[in-house]
Amino acid sequence: MLVDFTVENYRSIKEPVTLSAVAQKQSTRKTSATSKRKGIKLDHEIAPGYHVEGWDMEILPVLAIFGANASGKSNIIQALDYLLLMMQRGIKETQTIGVNKAFKYAKLDSFKLDNISAKKPTKFELRILFNNNIYTYLLEINQHRVLLENLDYTLNTTKRTRRLFHRQWDDNTNKFIWKTGDDFAGPHNQLQQSIKEDELFIHILFKLEVNIIKPLFDWLRGRWPGINLGSEEFELRVIKNIHSKDSFFQETIQTALKIVQEFDTGLSKIEIKQKSDDLLNYNIYAVHNTIEGNEIHWLLDEESLGTQRLFSLAFRIVTTLTTDSLTIVDEFPNLHPNIVRKIVKMFQNPKTNPKNAQLIFTSHDNTLQRNNLLRRDQIWFTQKRPDHSTELYPLTDFHVRNDLAIDKAYLDGRFGAVPFLPSDEEMILQGDEECQES
Repeated sequence: MLVDFTVENYRSIKEPVTLSAVAQKQSTRKTSATSKRKGIKLDHEIAPGYHVEGWDMEILPVLAIFGANASGKSNIIQALDYLLLMMQRGIKETQTIGVNKAFKYAKLDSFKLDNISAKKPTKFELRILFNNNIYTYLLEINQHRVLLENLDYTLNTTKRTRRLFHRQWDDNTNKFIWKTGDDFAGPHNQLQQSIKEDELFIHILFKLEVNIIKPLFDWLRGRWPGINLGSEEFELRVIKNIHSKDSFFQETIQTALKIVQEFDTGLSKIEIKQKSDDLLNYNIYAVHNTIEGNEIHWLLDEESLGTQRLFSLAFRIVTTLTTDSLTIVDEFPNLHPNIVRKIVKMFQNPKTNPKNAQLIFTSHDNTLQRNNLLRRDQIWFTQKRPDHSTELYPLTDFHVRNDLAIDKAYLDGRFGAVPFLPSDEEMILQGDEECQES
């Protein structure tokens, strides 16, 4: 499970920002006796955190980021997905993926609005939880090479941190200085001297499946890459499984279809048919039933964009819930707010999410902030600093009443993270000036 993620000097992010899934302590603030808003739940009643044995903390299943256009909320989750892509697929393959429109953010872009930051490396820190132990992965990287890569873990029993490996670039010798821990002994360490400057050791280990960090690799392997809702990754999985009788793939398709059917899309079946021996030559059909009980087939591409994205999302959700992994979504385009609320509740409910999978998403929809859907420590905001860099902060930075209408307060600008717009009068006057000039 994701504990927290920190990134520095990536796209609009200049100073380090941290997105944390650690639940805040339960608030004792009660609903006002004079409040007209009844039935408001406390945070722990909305969504229980996952209690971590041996640690005084709980982990949240859902995080939502809100903010004005161009405030950098997408860059937060892009940075996280980019790091996870590099860990799993390596730097070079990730750069190749970055050519794809769906992964265009998968490249190294520092903050370019000042000369100092533009020349500095990008830094990532990822803390994840497996078997009640916390693993911390650090990476500093620039356009030319890896400058620092470190992996260690902290035991829940002793709270002692144990090094697995550490590599740091030395400008004097033009080589990496390596340190490895006692828990990391094995033949994989013989590869250290052959690793190139622009390669990640964690990616090499991923391919070798080193036992001590196998839970991390399983988590990465089960994760759905990408942050946009489309068919690209779904079609890749179809290609991989079209010849096989993979029961997991078939069950995932059917479960995803049931979710889509619940939202009254009219779909009765999904059929995948290969047209020739070429793996890339296949069609995905949407099947509908007529009033007379007959089946009508047409290409999934002919479905509404909302239905296509909903099926892609449903397939992603089922995969995530089954593999206790993480899914990241940038907005929910073409999806009704009630559908998004239902999806959030699937992750919030221990019955539908027994393996503690996680969802992180961005949104402009302030109705999702309404009480009883998201806890206050699940709501995050981004806004621009004076230097146009991104600031990230949680709603819990503000001391708000339990019964406060958060969605209305947000639009009123009480938490920042909203665009600064000219008044109607200023816009009218500006329009008059433009007419006079023309």
